[in-house]
Amino acid sequence: MPSLKKLAFSAVLAALVFQGCAGGPPIQEKTSWQTFMRDYERSNVSDDSLSPPLVVAWEDDVSKSTAFKGYAKEQPSSPVFYDGSLFVSSTDERLYSYDAYSGKNMWRFNASFPLEATPTISGDRVFFGSSDGILRCLDKAAGKEVWSYQARSEILSSPVVSDGLVIFSSADDRVHAVDEKTGERVWTFGRATFRTVQPRIYGSPAYSDGRVFVFFSDGALVALSAEKGSELWSKGGIVRNFDSSIKTRRTPLVDGGLVYVIDEKNSVQALSVETGEAKGTFDLMKAYDLVLPDARTMVVLGSDQIVALDRLTGTILWKKDLRNKPSSSVFAVKGAVFVVSNYKTSLLNTGYFEKDNGYIEALDLKSGETQWSGKLKSGISSNGSSGHSRIALLTDKGIVEVLRAR
Repeated sequence: MPSLKKLAFSAVLAALVFQGCAGGPPIQEKTSWQTFMRDYERSNVSDDSLSPPLVVAWEDDVSKSTAFKGYAKEQPSSPVFYDGSLFVSSTDERLYSYDAYSGKNMWRFNASFPLEATPTISGDRVFFGSSDGILRCLDKAAGKEVWSYQARSEILSSPVVSDGLVIFSSADDRVHAVDEKTGERVWTFGRATFRTVQPRIYGSPAYSDGRVFVFFSDGALVALSAEKGSELWSKGGIVRNFDSSIKTRRTPLVDGGLVYVIDEKNSVQALSVETGEAKGTFDLMKAYDLVLPDARTMVVLGSDQIVALDRLTGTILWKKDLRNKPSSSVFAVKGAVFVVSNYKTSLLNTGYFEKDNGYIEALDLKSGETQWSGKLKSGISSNGSSGHSRIALLTDKGIVEVLRAR
């Protein structure tokens, strides 16, 4: 294997926006996107059938309460779809529940501290962490707190819920497992990294077949037993610096007996889930995100390019320059890859009064050809989500945008 608030569309789509602001056709496929990057393997791939072009189904502003609090204009959390609802956590300290079809706000929960991690929905419960280190469990229907658990540091990860445990990481280099029903601690795992200042790692544990995979601040990827919290193996030195001018994916991806990570050199490494042994490296370009949309294809996102590879042979299937850069994230639905990116504009192109803008582009999975694109009035830091035959985005200005097929 070789090494490797409001959405503004182009003029062509402008006439469709008003038509799209209604809820649209009833939701037929309630495909879930229940946690960060959809599932516990962190695949970022939906089973949705969603054919571009897209129009606005509805939108809402979840930043109104932070107007005078001085919070940074960034929303790291991604929306999640589950059982006809959309859940959004915001740095405005609130978790919101919407009807995914109409956009009606069903309830909101005030955590009193910023929410920077994507919630996880499992059964009739919602699980999410906040910057004060509290993990909460809410009743999904009413938004009432069932229990809470206090960690020692802020929570920037999206929980895994499996076999009666809720597993998540906190910023002090610890992984926690608590009882799903009661919130009582079952185990805690920590590493002695001896760092005076811990980096803020915007990444979540991945899970597969009883194993939890998580990055620590010393750059090691560690595999833990989900049942006992004991270390199964560790691979050191994958990342030496978590700070980057361009956001890099720091959440492992598990697929087909391999765990994929982006290393210090922005190469994609494939490791055995059982032993951590290196099985292959893809470094044909500097990678900032990746997605495995089918059994053989790997799509690697660079800062200004995107490449599709046959991951068994390493053959390049197609390569494309991005319309806007730098890139932010990539996710996939049936037959299509969606790229989210950012770019700057200024008054009369003079460099004054610069503004961050977001952009989303749908590419055909087989050819890389652009099927559809749309502009955002604000930059975007969070990943896109796809479920219920819709796409949801949360911009840095706190606008929730839900799109559907025309």
